Amino acid sequence: MPKIHPSAIVADGAILDDSVEDGPFCYVGPHVQIGAGTRLIGHCNIDGYTTLGTGNVIHPFAALGQPAQDHAVVPGAKTYLKIGNDNVFREGCAIHTGTKPDSETVIGNHCMFMNATHVAHNCRIGNNVIFVGFSGCAGYCEVFDNVLLSALSGMHQFCRIGRFAIISGGSVFSQDVPPFMMAEGRNGGVKMINKIGLQRAGFSSETITIIKHLYRIYYRSGLIPSNALAKIKEELPQIPEVLEFIQFCESSKRGVLPPHKEGHRN
Repeated sequence: MPKIHPSAIVADGAILDDSVEDGPFCYVGPHVQIGAGTRLIGHCNIDGYTTLGTGNVIHPFAALGQPAQDHAVVPGAKTYLKIGNDNVFREGCAIHTGTKPDSETVIGNHCMFMNATHVAHNCRIGNNVIFVGFSGCAGYCEVFDNVLLSALSGMHQFCRIGRFAIISGGSVFSQDVPPFMMAEGRNGGVKMINKIGLQRAGFSSETITIIKHLYRIYYRSGLIPSNALAKIKEELPQIPEVLEFIQFCESSKRGVLPPHKEGHRN
């Protein structure tokens, strides 16, 4: 049987694995499913059609599965929040379900959402993503694996952040940030590659050097994006990271974030 504190409320219909710990003053709604080893520390709220995998930790005043903050929400419609395994939700973070009927918000595995972070409706968050305090993303955003959003940073709706990108503190942007890059500023731009992050992740020095050349062609050559991509295809080894960058840029619908106006450090 799950370990449920006497002050906690678990609505009829909720499904909790026998190893779940439900702390004081937590609320679990009737359509919630919680996987093995998940811990609700206390004073948290999990509602809606929300599914949590194994090993998640939810801290006080986190709210998961609340309705989207969107006028398009249809009252009573089934919208979903699907959460993977081994994620940490710190104090006061809020993650909402989808907006339209049968739509969903998806969180991957091994992510951390620090205090007062927000993931809006219909977002897709990958694995090993970190949202630092007071950062957030608007609806329909996509954050790929191993991204770091620093404190007080924000994403406009429908934006994407590519794999292993980092967003500097206080940054706000409304276009896509390509993989392996560092973005900075309010409506700023790409400043440099995420060199330290790539090194820590085990990327080889040869691969990092190629990514540097890619950055210089795309962001510092003065070429328009289509010509820069053509030059990258022609001159650089077509390793997986180069192909990933090209595909990300070519599939962008909101446009790719331009270079930072204050120059660069690569």
